[in-house]
Amino acid sequence: MRIAIFTPFLYPFHVDMLFYLRKVTEAELFTCGTYGNYPFEDLLKFAKRLSCHRVLGGERVLGVRGLIKFLRFKPNVVVLFGIESLAGITIYLTSTLIRSKIIAIVEENYVAIPTNPIIEILRKLKEGIIRLMYRHAPILVAESKASREYVLEVLQVRRAKPVLVRVHGIDVKRYMKLDSISVEQAKGLVVKSLKLPEDVVSKKWCTFIGELSYCKGADVLIDAIDILAKIAEPTVKDLVFLLPNNTRLLRDKIELKEYYKQKLARLVASGLVVLYNSLKHNEIPLLYRASDVIVLPSRLLKYASSDRSPNVALEALASGNILVASYVGGIPTIVNNAGLLVKPNDPQALANKLREVLNNYSRYEHLRVKARERALNELDVGHYIRALLSYLKHS
Repeated sequence: MRIAIFTPFLYPFHVDMLFYLRKVTEAELFTCGTYGNYPFEDLLKFAKRLSCHRVLGGERVLGVRGLIKFLRFKPNVVVLFGIESLAGITIYLTSTLIRSKIIAIVEENYVAIPTNPIIEILRKLKEGIIRLMYRHAPILVAESKASREYVLEVLQVRRAKPVLVRVHGIDVKRYMKLDSISVEQAKGLVVKSLKLPEDVVSKKWCTFIGELSYCKGADVLIDAIDILAKIAEPTVKDLVFLLPNNTRLLRDKIELKEYYKQKLARLVASGLVVLYNSLKHNEIPLLYRASDVIVLPSRLLKYASSDRSPNVALEALASGNILVASYVGGIPTIVNNAGLLVKPNDPQALANKLREVLNNYSRYEHLRVKARERALNELDVGHYIRALLSYLKHS
């Protein structure tokens, strides 16, 4: 059996899937490339990069050469991520024509509403195609309960077969390898590696990992930190927020960028926030190990996807972190009761929860064990692949 994994954008978990699949069968990973400034370029050596071209709206369209490269593999099974992209639609239709069994992965959970009438017509056409694919896909796996609701309630797809729910896995053991060093040792190593102020080693670290975008709740987080900055408590004085230092702050909400850039600069000057430079993906586990709390303040968006399956949530649980995240999108499906979920889009709620955790840290340390147990028992890539193979067997 030859299994092809296709994803428009490459993430580490796709490579984890490839390595696991190759233990049991012949497999290849196909992609258009990496997303934005995400540090995954070195992972492209494990994938077959297809020629894809950007079109209206920044979507990727699969080129003829890319399609030929995919067809040469002659897959019996195609695990298809990004099915709603133009490249994903092309792979779906091509795989159907060559009679490959398709496992379609549903990631979306909200529908974007464009204002341009021409784009709206094209969106309606595309949505009709997506409905047909979801209706007839042999195996349809939703990344979260929110994604399943999107298929059944928003798109109103009627299927004879069920929409299965399974969170994609990650290599949990990769995040466990640093358990041999203490949190304090990890902090020292991160400070040295990233040239951070030495006094942060003795503080509690509340870390944000990823892109400081509007959809990830960057403005909510900065406002929450600002609320905490006004509280004269020893806990706050012994706290530092670690945020990524990049130029893409609120790139998806440009009208807010200058205001929050200035607010962030004030928080950095106060010492409550420390900015860290970009890390390679193989350096990120050390940052998780060094952190006391991971914060994921993803925003609930009315007309767009609301963090359908964030890898940070998976990685934080695998690292045994205390995770404070928004109750939105696929996050509740991933976290379950192994982390703390707060109301989205609400800086005060986020600040209150962080303050509560930091003031009563020992009371919440049991979540470290719960997080690790959930990751090992439910979220490892091995469980995910075995589930997909089981779906194939019984389809």
